[in-house]
Amino acid sequence: MSRADKKRWRSAENLQDLGTLVASWLIGDIGSQPGYTARCGPDEETQHLLPVLVAVNRIGFVTDSSQPGVNCFGVDGRWWEQRAAVSGLVGDRQLRDRLVAAAETAGLLVVQHDMSPRQHAEGIPVTRCTGRVYTAFGRFLAARDLLHLWRTGTIGVRALGTVLSAWQLTLIDPVWGRDDVLWEALTGVVRQYRLEAVETKAGEIRRALSPEHPSNRYEFPDRALELLKEQLDTELDAAVEDARLSGCTDTDIDLITRST
Repeated sequence: MSRADKKRWRSAENLQDLGTLVASWLIGDIGSQPGYTARCGPDEETQHLLPVLVAVNRIGFVTDSSQPGVNCFGVDGRWWEQRAAVSGLVGDRQLRDRLVAAAETAGLLVVQHDMSPRQHAEGIPVTRCTGRVYTAFGRFLAARDLLHLWRTGTIGVRALGTVLSAWQLTLIDPVWGRDDVLWEALTGVVRQYRLEAVETKAGEIRRALSPEHPSNRYEFPDRALELLKEQLDTELDAAVEDARLSGCTDTDIDLITRST
């Protein structure tokens, strides 16, 4: 791993920071990720999944493994079957609940663990070759496993603490070879967060224009309000663009901004 990459990973202080960095690794802005081969990017089979993986990492679901649903003959001439699946870490309870609710509504399999001392599942088969199980997702990762992936010194001490205390969440499509339901469920959660970000920024602008806003107590209130609104407009434009990129329609966005 390059010095520049090491510095960026060590700067992480929480799961949100780690999710942002994983997203940067997925799109190639960072060359290496802890736990993976140095200077090696995502597998080729997941290239079409990068937009949704980047988006969920940026809202705090730190993914560590993912694969598409596939039924096909491999380069070895054997018949391979895969279930669409993704696993990772979540520290925010609201985000976890929304991901679980979206998955269950879509009929997906959900496996979640915390660090409490109890019996944990050994995982669910997600890949098989000529009918024989090849890999599984959802196995509980003990602290030693997490420390192997996120070694001490590769990320910030605080970030490592959030890794060890996070929920381990795995979502799996029960249908072998299907490759749309899981990713659309994740995209739906992302859209929800993006629309809420638009709502928040629109609300800040409305409050800035109210007579009770603190800017009206400044020596030059008109100039203060102008600068504040310029900044908030820029932030709102960025939130709207993120919402559009996640698939939100202009109608959805207009309804939010008009009602705020």
